[in-house]
Amino acid sequence: MEKQVGAFEARRQLGRVLKEVAGKGDRYVVEYHGEPIAAIVPMPLYEQWKVRRERFFEQMRATAERANLSEEEGEQLVAEALAAVRADADNER
Repeated sequence: MEKQVGAFEARRQLGRVLKEVAGKGDRYVVEYHGEPIAAIVPMPLYEQWKVRRERFFEQMRATAERANLSEEEGEQLVAEALAAVRADADNER
């Protein structure tokens, strides 16, 4: 379950929050002045995200090599892809 928590409350209740994350798999979005600033997630989920991120960049590198792009051109493609993903995430809010 995903929950929102204010930064002050997260600090006061960090032990409880961590127990819920570790024990129940809950995820917390920490807000500061009403704005989401961080997430507290179970380690398996975080590790999964890291693996997926690395795979994504490996695919980008492989694609750049097959397309015979320079490193700069490949980095530009990555920057454009990240901007598109972030724009989609912003539009979902």
